[in-house]
Amino acid sequence: MLHPLDGPDRDWAETNCYTDLWIGLLRALGMEPMAVLAFTAAQDFEGDQFTFFKPPPEDLRRLYGLEVQELALYDRVEAHAGVQAARGRPVLVEVDGFHLPDTRGTSYRAQHVKTTIAILGLDAGARRLDYIHNAGRFTLEGEDYDGLFGPAPLFPYAEFVKRSGPALKGAALMEASRGLLSRHLRHRPAENPIAAFRAALPEQLEALLARPMDYFHLYAFNTLRQVGANFELLGLYLRWVGGPADAAESCATLSATAKALQFQLARGVNRRRFGDCAAPLDAMERAYGTALGALIRRYG
Repeated sequence: MLHPLDGPDRDWAETNCYTDLWIGLLRALGMEPMAVLAFTAAQDFEGDQFTFFKPPPEDLRRLYGLEVQELALYDRVEAHAGVQAARGRPVLVEVDGFHLPDTRGTSYRAQHVKTTIAILGLDAGARRLDYIHNAGRFTLEGEDYDGLFGPAPLFPYAEFVKRSGPALKGAALMEASRGLLSRHLRHRPAENPIAAFRAALPEQLEALLARPMDYFHLYAFNTLRQVGANFELLGLYLRWVGGPADAAESCATLSATAKALQFQLARGVNRRRFGDCAAPLDAMERAYGTALGALIRRYG
């Protein structure tokens, strides 16, 4: 049976590198990743971007018995990763996507971009790496291995994941996830974050017109992609957890509308003028209000 996260009709096949990484890692560990997505109910607009949503460490501990610890790097990254991987502990580390063959067609051998991978195993002698990136599992070797672990002026940020208790399963996992949803709803934004984004948008559109298209891609990733992908995952989560149907449908509407608005703004950047954004913003505001209202009535 096709997992909901594998649906071919997803609006956002990729969300952000950290959340996608955890989805892939949990599945590689034989755990159900849907349970950890309760945190998506609390996303806010932060003035210049929507919250870069990622699974909270305390939720990972509660649901799966997984402890996320910072990995102190005082030797080569390769050396530390080898020690932890040999102990069965995935290592999460920021790397340069230039050396990741799974990004062929985007950043591989073309662009230096920061992204996070989970190292599951490595063979230093054979110069081969087993890793997860963007929810998929891959291998790299040879020159890519050398480039990934080559000299750098500063150590990257790294974490390792160890088991600190048993993972919940079945009804216990779902019940614990619902409890986390109630907790995250208590920390939801005080005001509708789509309305806050709308208020900031005119100034942001002026900045877009003054910048090249490359800037738009960065802007869109941190605004419309983050809110659209967040609410797509929230909608999928609500269907999994048996949440209100109108909330799940409204999340899907918000996701699809954010994607359409992203395309609309991209066309505006190319034409050097923007059309009226009122209709999609109205739809997104209504969808957020309907979704959160239904969730608060059920779980708040």
